[in-house]
Amino acid sequence: MEMKERQFQEEMQYFNRKLSEVIEQKMQRCSNKILYDALNYIRDTGGKRLRPIICLLSAEAVGGSRDKALSTAVAIELLHNASLVHDDIIDENYIRRRNPSNPARYGEKRAIVIGDFLFGLSCEMLARCGVPEVVGLVSSAVSDIAMGQYLEFTLRVRNLQEVTEQSYLEVAALKTASTFMASTEAGAMLGGGSEAEIENLCNYGKNLGIAFQIQDDVLDICGDPAKTGKPVGLDIKNGERTILVIHALNHSNPSEKEYILEVLSRKRDISSSDIDRVRKIFINSGSINYAIRLSNELVRGAKNSIEELEDSEAKEKLMLIADFAAERIENQALAEFL
Repeated sequence: MEMKERQFQEEMQYFNRKLSEVIEQKMQRCSNKILYDALNYIRDTGGKRLRPIICLLSAEAVGGSRDKALSTAVAIELLHNASLVHDDIIDENYIRRRNPSNPARYGEKRAIVIGDFLFGLSCEMLARCGVPEVVGLVSSAVSDIAMGQYLEFTLRVRNLQEVTEQSYLEVAALKTASTFMASTEAGAMLGGGSEAEIENLCNYGKNLGIAFQIQDDVLDICGDPAKTGKPVGLDIKNGERTILVIHALNHSNPSEKEYILEVLSRKRDISSSDIDRVRKIFINSGSINYAIRLSNELVRGAKNSIEELEDSEAKEKLMLIADFAAERIENQALAEFL
């Protein structure tokens, strides 16, 4: 574990230095204090930077140079952060990475502009790659994220009993996995990979991305806020049709099922005791264990997807990132809930 963590930290530190250079250049030309603060926020409170890191490693894993993929990796990280700003507005989430979210800091209207500003900066960085196919590929991820968010809305208003695991996975692929897929596919293209290598890395990104969404669902209800940086139970308060909800409705007794339906219909008037009871239902119905098993299957699928790539340090690091993902719930959840 120490070796994996050290190697990942090295990659994260490398990318953070490169991202800081881009942000510093932009901040020198930015006279608006709120936008200036937003750039500081991204630089100083960033997450694990998984998407840009796997973009750089994908380029190297097919024999290319990470330098060619750097501007695209930065663009994808900015795109991801822009989508998080808008997500926080939609979900009325006031905590992000253990800090006040952008809508909490500046209000919803200003936060919308901040998100748009980050999207614009992402486009600026993406244009530097100079490869139209990559520009089109990453641009498609923007529309996929929006479509995934829209479909998620439609699931919220549909009869819960009509929501299937397949519909959930479709949303996860669009809303979450699309940026992982864009990262690996763009990296492989910029690294000069073959069609087979590009496809294999794209599958790696898709499996890893969906696994992360499932893990987010579990951590939302079982996570330690000190480690996840987010409040507990936000999905329940927002009436989200998560994999846990879908599984529990099919594997709980009638009274428990009725309680889940009633809580999710309240539209945010939900107490901590409601969240505790829903969590208990998820545990008793085996829904949490099911979600963890499904996530682990997807992580194994991600690793299998790149098994045929030639052995390299970059391939090894991609494998380690998948292992890191498999350990994410264990590392961030409160043990008594698992």
